[in-house]
Amino acid sequence: MSPRRATLLTYGSVGLLAALSAARLLEAGGVPWAVLLAVAVASALLVGPVAWLARDRLPEDRRETLRIVGIALALLAFPVWLGGSLAFGLPLLRWLDVLLVGVAVGTVLVVLAERTVVPERLRGFGV
Repeated sequence: MSPRRATLLTYGSVGLLAALSAARLLEAGGVPWAVLLAVAVASALLVGPVAWLARDRLPEDRRETLRIVGIALALLAFPVWLGGSLAFGLPLLRWLDVLLVGVAVGTVLVVLAERTVVPERLRGFGV
């Protein structure tokens, strides 16, 4: 599979999950718009510049190592989130929907910024 096709497949599947989560949030009513906006802005401000700086400053093998570490940390954070949600009685699915939609919106903001204002040397592979 080509990198372009893999990237499009990833964007499509995450977009579909985000759309399903958004529909579930709208159906439940009382969407926490402030939290959703905060997650979107935070993910856009954290993920975008970090990815652009990593592409500019780190060699490919070092970035691969950091990707693996990031995935491992995310996998370790999920059980902690699940345990905290169960221990404190937080509505887990609702907050996961808010996080997924917020991160998807933040990622769209980063991709739009990358296509419009980021210099060519800092851009990722084109889609």
